[in-house]
Amino acid sequence: MRTRWPCSRRWAADGGIGTTWRPPGKMCVPAPLARGRTITTSAGGGMVPYLLDHPVELFAIVMLALLLAHELGHRLRAWARNRDDNDWEKEVHQARNQIALLLSLLIGFAMSMALNRFDQRKQLVIDEANAIGTAYLRAGMQVESVRGEAQELLRDYADARLAAFSRMSKIDEQSAEMKRARQIQGELWKQATAAAQQTPTPIMGLYVSALNDMIDLDAKRVAARRNRVPPDIWALMTVLAILTSLIIGYGQRRRAALVTFIPAFTVAISMSLIADLDSPVHGLIQVSQQSMQLLSDDLNKQFSAQPDQQ
Repeated sequence: MRTRWPCSRRWAADGGIGTTWRPPGKMCVPAPLARGRTITTSAGGGMVPYLLDHPVELFAIVMLALLLAHELGHRLRAWARNRDDNDWEKEVHQARNQIALLLSLLIGFAMSMALNRFDQRKQLVIDEANAIGTAYLRAGMQVESVRGEAQELLRDYADARLAAFSRMSKIDEQSAEMKRARQIQGELWKQATAAAQQTPTPIMGLYVSALNDMIDLDAKRVAARRNRVPPDIWALMTVLAILTSLIIGYGQRRRAALVTFIPAFTVAISMSLIADLDSPVHGLIQVSQQSMQLLSDDLNKQFSAQPDQQ
């Protein structure tokens, strides 16, 4: 009697769920390998994408823009007919407070969104390292014809994934590291398929399941790196920040460094922090690859120790 292995429900890189079922007597093929990768590189470059990936430059640009907006508002005050009217000033301050409140709420919302995405990327590193380690251990339970090659491929796969998601690597599906990782995926699955057809045992089923989870996490990690704070939120935040700075300057009777710089600095540092958390490549705050690094070191040590044990 042949062992029955259901395919898992799988998240594809485009956010949809690919579900396949192995008919009796046939092998289950993971959706990414069956229908081909649909992940595409991010949109073309430009000043805005560059700033969102470089928080330090974003801080400088936002700070300059807010100071210019404040100065423009202060100059526009000279044209106001009721600039010495107390009631008029109260109305200006009320408008400033309402816009500033909306801006603070939006900044808090964007900060929470960026932090959740950062935590998701961090957890996926741990999950993928665990999945590769599990596949490596289950490969060691297979026959010699499968065990040696599979464990060597998994060791190379861990190294390729670590290089592909290093600190300064770009999200490029055509990079040598990503191509190598996908090539290893295909080789592992081809080997597992052939072995499962010859010896469809429960132990082989566990190994196939581990490979399937490992491939799932590849798509999830790439999708998580592309999942950013929406541009509409950045645009609204920018408009509200400029309006707030403009009205602060408009309602200010005389220039004061404290009133001018502190609001602009607070907004600029908040927006740059959001961009830093949201950027998967650049910035001061980066997702640690320590779990994958430890796995890679451990697998390499085991591989180096094998000749001595023999």
